[in-house]
Amino acid sequence: MTTPACTVVVPTYNRSALLRHTLDSLCRQRLDGSDVFEVIVADDGSSDDTAQVVAGYRDRLDVRRFFQEDEGYRVAKARNLGIEHARADVCVFVDSGVILHSGALAAHLAAHRETSVPTAVVGYVLCFNEGNEDGEEITAALDLADPEASFTEFTAQGRWPDIRDDYYERYGEDLTALTAPWLMWWTCDASASTGLLREVGGFDEAYRSWGAEDVDLGYRLHTAGARFVLRRDAAAIHVPHPKSYEDNMRSAAGNYAYFAAKYGTPVARLVVDHHFHEIEDILRSRGLADGEVTDRFGTERRPIDLNDTVREASEPAGTGPGGDLAMTPPVLGVWTWKDREARRKAPRVLVFSPHPDDEVIACGGTIARFVAEGARVRVVFATDGSMSHSAVLGIHTEPTPAELRGIRREEARSAAVAMGLDKDAALFLDYPDTALADHLPAFREDVLEVLRENRGVTHVYIPHEVRELNADHRLTGETVVSCLAELGLTPQVLRYVVWDERTEEEFGFVNRNPAADRGAVTERLVSFDISAYAERKHAAFREHRTQVELYVSGQTRPVVPLPFQERVFAARTEEFWISEPAAGSVGGPATGTGTEPATASATGVKE
Repeated sequence: MTTPACTVVVPTYNRSALLRHTLDSLCRQRLDGSDVFEVIVADDGSSDDTAQVVAGYRDRLDVRRFFQEDEGYRVAKARNLGIEHARADVCVFVDSGVILHSGALAAHLAAHRETSVPTAVVGYVLCFNEGNEDGEEITAALDLADPEASFTEFTAQGRWPDIRDDYYERYGEDLTALTAPWLMWWTCDASASTGLLREVGGFDEAYRSWGAEDVDLGYRLHTAGARFVLRRDAAAIHVPHPKSYEDNMRSAAGNYAYFAAKYGTPVARLVVDHHFHEIEDILRSRGLADGEVTDRFGTERRPIDLNDTVREASEPAGTGPGGDLAMTPPVLGVWTWKDREARRKAPRVLVFSPHPDDEVIACGGTIARFVAEGARVRVVFATDGSMSHSAVLGIHTEPTPAELRGIRREEARSAAVAMGLDKDAALFLDYPDTALADHLPAFREDVLEVLRENRGVTHVYIPHEVRELNADHRLTGETVVSCLAELGLTPQVLRYVVWDERTEEEFGFVNRNPAADRGAVTERLVSFDISAYAERKHAAFREHRTQVELYVSGQTRPVVPLPFQERVFAARTEEFWISEPAAGSVGGPATGTGTEPATASATGVKE
C-alpha cells in the first residue's frame, strides 16, 4: 500500500450535496510525481445519504468515512477522528462545500516540503461570505461543471476575494513576521503537520458550537513552533449555503471568551473584543509585537494587557505588590502546550478483546490507569458477543442473538466511559461470536488495517494465544501477533488469560481450537497493582448487564457465573504474560517499546 503524501480531512453533517462538490474537486487534483493522497470524511452524525455519497467515490478516491453519533455540534471531535486515522505526514482540512483548485493539494505539500520546520499552511478562499450576503450572485456566476474557469474568472475580475485580503494588505503576506498569524488559520482550507497536530492535542473538543476551534488549534501550533505560510495557489471556492451571521457571531462570542480564559495571555484576551485584523496593530501599539503601527489602526485604544501584573496606583513602574519586581509575561504567555513532552512520550495503547466484557475482566484497571496518566487507548472487539445467552444458557430468544449484538455494543461503549474513555474509543469488528475461526482471512485484513492506522502503538494487550482455551480468544491473539510481525511493528505485547480450564468448568461451555506452535519462548508473569482504579473497573464490569445480571425472565443464573464475578470484584491486581522471544519473532522484550504506566509496580517470575 502506497503511503499517502497528505490526508484530506472533510468534516460533514447532513450536507451530502455540498460534500459532492468537495469530493468532485478532490477527484480533479493534480499532484507531483508519484504523490497520492487519501480522504477522510469525518461524519458528525449525518442522517441523510452521506454514507452512500461517500461510497460512490471509492472507485475514484482513496476515501474512508468515520461516523460519530449525532450528539450536537461536535466538529472539533469529528476533525480529531481524521487526525487520529490519518496515514500521511500532512493533514489538509477542507470543509464540506469547499471546492479546491486542481493544484491546491500540490501547493499545500510544496509549502511543507520547503523546510524541515513543522508548517501550518493558510489557503486562499474565494467567495466566503460571513452572512451569505452574495450567495445568490455567487451561485449564478459559479460554473460547477468547470470550477477551474470560475477560479480564473473571479481572480481576474477581483470578484469575491478572500475576506482576509485586508489583513494581508495591511501587514504583508510574510506570516512568519507576525505575532499572531494563527488568527488567519481557518480550517475551511488549511493544513499542518500531522505529527504536530497530534503532539499539541488536536482540536479542543470543548468547543460545541460554531467558531474559534480552529483559531485555538492554530494558537497551539504557533506556540509549539510551527511556521505559518500563506499559499494563494492553495486556492478554494466556498460554495454558498444558508447561514446566519448573527447566530454565528453569538456562538463565536462565547467561544472567544472561553479561548481567552483558557490561555489568559494578552493576545488571547484581545480576541474577545477586537476584530482579528486589528489585533496585530494593537500589539504593536503596546510594544508587544515588532513593527510599526499601520495607518489603518483605529484611534480608540482599549486595555489589552489583562494578564500583566496589576499594580497599585502608588507603586512605581516595574514593581509589584510590596515593592517586589514585577515581570510582564510574554505576549503569548509561558504556555506552549504544558504537556507537550508528556504527550509526545505518552503510551499509545491497543486492547484487543475477543468479546465485549473481556476487556474489563482482563484489563479494566490497566485501561483506567493508562487513561488517567494521559495515554491514548483504543479497545478493539473481535466478535459481536451475540451468542452468550444461546451458547452458555441455551436461551435463543428475548433477546435473540441479533438483538443481543446491539445491546452488547452499547454496553461496551458504556463500559469504556466508566473506565475514563470516550465511548468512541471502542472499535467493533463484529465477527460472529463463537465462530471467528470461520472468518479468519477477513478478520486478519481488519486487524492489519487497525494496526496500520495505529503504527505508533507502544502497548498491545491480547488474549494469550496458547494459555487461553477459548477459540475466539486464541485466534484473536494469534492473528494480532501475526499481523504485528507482517507490518514490522514492535510494541510491547502483554498477554492476558480469561478463559482457562476453571473458567470452562464454571461457565459450562467449551469452544476450543488447537493452539499454534509459538516455538521456544521464555515468558514471565507480571502483576500490576490496580487498587486505585478498582472502582472504575467494577463500574465498567457492571455496565455489561447482559452478562452479570439475570437479564431475562426465566434466567436462573447470569452468563458470567457468580464465583467468576466474585474473583473479578475481589482482584486488586491484573496479570499479563510478557515474552522474551527468539530473534526475529514478535512479542516485545520485557522492557518493551515505550514505558509502563508511571504508577505501575510489577513483579514477575520466569516459567
